[in-house]
Amino acid sequence: MAIRIIADSSADLTTQEAEALHVHIVSMSIQFGDRSYLDGVDLSKPEFYQLLAAGKDSPTTAQPTPADFLTPLEEAKEAGDEAVVIPLSSQLSGTYQSAVIAKDMCEYSPIQVVDSRSASAGIHLLVEEACRLRDSGASAQEIAQALEALKGRVRIFALIDTLEYLRRGGRLSNLQASLGTVTKLKPVISVREGAVMVVGKAFGVSAAMKQLLRFLAEHPVDNSFPAYALYSDDESRVDDFIPRLRELDLLPKELRRCSIGPTIGTHIGPGAVGMAYIEKA
Repeated sequence: MAIRIIADSSADLTTQEAEALHVHIVSMSIQFGDRSYLDGVDLSKPEFYQLLAAGKDSPTTAQPTPADFLTPLEEAKEAGDEAVVIPLSSQLSGTYQSAVIAKDMCEYSPIQVVDSRSASAGIHLLVEEACRLRDSGASAQEIAQALEALKGRVRIFALIDTLEYLRRGGRLSNLQASLGTVTKLKPVISVREGAVMVVGKAFGVSAAMKQLLRFLAEHPVDNSFPAYALYSDDESRVDDFIPRLRELDLLPKELRRCSIGPTIGTHIGPGAVGMAYIEKA
């Protein structure tokens, strides 16, 4: 009996990463005007940010339906395999609920659905741990239990360039966003309790970066897990970020890179930089 790991495209695994890990990806839908795309299928991350920069239409996201999850779950059932589904945080999307409904429709008990309570590389970290446990011989139930214990230690902190996209997504009022534009206020965001939250604001990028680094110092990395340097459209921001981490002895032992995809990019926009990691217990 094999164990199938299933995630949605908000985990921001590349096609190559998903194939190497043997992870099935269920795609989110991204809508620009009257045109709909499937994240990672007919819309790449660079193409998404190009459309975003064009500014013709503001994107919206749509969660996968229960039927989207049911297909790979039925395949697992037919093969007699177990499955672990790790969707986007239930506080950010109805994707988790779609996965739960699909599990009920499948009527197959060896399926575990774990609310990631995270996004982007935060989910990526949980998926990688699930795959490690799968390959070590753990059952689906054991994997789900381990992820439930671990997910509260997943940390994401990021500096974003503008408040505008948070406003469009209903995270800020029009007044808050306009004040941020006028004063060049730069927010620092985090994923807390499954939701994207503004945890700091500063005048200018330099001051906001100091805040970001302070949050990282206050929540130290567990170097027994990999960490991810996050960026939206501009990878050179990671090149500038890494020396700052090294200077303050905050550079993780294993730091990989992850581009933030359309699902979260819709809400934070271009120019973001930050880190996703597992915090020390």
